[in-house]
Amino acid sequence: MTTRATSIQDNERIASLDMMRGLALLGILLANSLHFQYGLFLIPSLHDYYPLGTIDRITESAILFLATASFYTLFSFLFGYGMALLKERLEQRELRFGTVYFRRMGILLAVGFLHYLFIWDGDILLTYALGGMLLYFFLRLKEKGLLVWSLILLLLMATSIGMPEDESTLVVEDSLASYSVIEKEVLTSGSYAEVVQFRLTEDMFGLGGYGQILVILSAMIAVIGMFLLGAFVARKKWLLNIDTHRPLLKKVWLITLLVGFPAKIPHAFIGDSYQYEMLHMTIGGPLVAMFYATSIALLATNPTARKWLQPFAMVGRLSLTNYLMQSIVFTTLFYGYGFGLFNSLGYFVGAILAIVFFLLQILFSKWWITHFKMGPFEWFWRAGTYLEIPKLKRESRLKS
Repeated sequence: MTTRATSIQDNERIASLDMMRGLALLGILLANSLHFQYGLFLIPSLHDYYPLGTIDRITESAILFLATASFYTLFSFLFGYGMALLKERLEQRELRFGTVYFRRMGILLAVGFLHYLFIWDGDILLTYALGGMLLYFFLRLKEKGLLVWSLILLLLMATSIGMPEDESTLVVEDSLASYSVIEKEVLTSGSYAEVVQFRLTEDMFGLGGYGQILVILSAMIAVIGMFLLGAFVARKKWLLNIDTHRPLLKKVWLITLLVGFPAKIPHAFIGDSYQYEMLHMTIGGPLVAMFYATSIALLATNPTARKWLQPFAMVGRLSLTNYLMQSIVFTTLFYGYGFGLFNSLGYFVGAILAIVFFLLQILFSKWWITHFKMGPFEWFWRAGTYLEIPKLKRESRLKS
């Protein structure tokens, strides 16, 4: 019996999950392309979003419809799935799960904070780490408990659709507008030090310290429902035995297609009301995420489709590295301390840049995996998690 926890090996990886991670990274980059070049909150009066007119408007609607609120949600689902697999793998070897798990979350928390402060304040890693710490206690539940709590939390978020805008909502909106005015100035012409200072000192929601805690808790609730759904699916082994569960997966695929995308239509194509946005975020986003997950799961069993999806798997194997590289490259492109393209290109050109960069990430990932066992940031994460130095370089080149 192994007496020490070790990192996952190549032959233990699930290819369809890596494909989902890769696709999620493309979607996250497309969605973030709006915010890299216009700031965290898209305030209509501050920017010229449509320098190319109709082309930019169509691009905006396409990104909202296909990507926004769905791919970070898919990533959340995969995060929960991965943590449930980690628990199962360690307990099968009679190893202490909690010690390894909290080291893993602690490192992610530190990386997320550094990413938020020094690279991009649209970071999701910090929220994942905090939500992941809470997830540990939910992972003690049986399968039914995971599903019930997932549905409770997801439905809790969905109830926001029916809540009218009140005075506190208007206060937050005013604060976000004021924040965005300063943000535009700093990101357009500020130095790197000024950008970091801005993140340290500005209260974007205007709620003070307690308000910030409430915002963090809300963000945790927003992701943990999908964490739990991912953990539930991992326990059920649905994605490990696709042929056995194909009828169920096809039903999920059809339901999420028929309900998820229509729920996103009002916000993407009709108008920018609070209820439309909440419908988009809390119902459309998670259901479309599950549409993408089941689509890849079903397609991955077909040899031809699997070949076409393989590039996404390469990117997905380096998911942390590629996510951080997206932030580093695009903040450098758009912010004033870099190439200064902030508020100047429009949605269409921004989307083209995102797609081109993702294609470069495919080439980089394929080359890297040929020569190395894991990405550089994955190596660091595993070294800290397992308190050992993983072997990075391959002895012989991996055949593609």
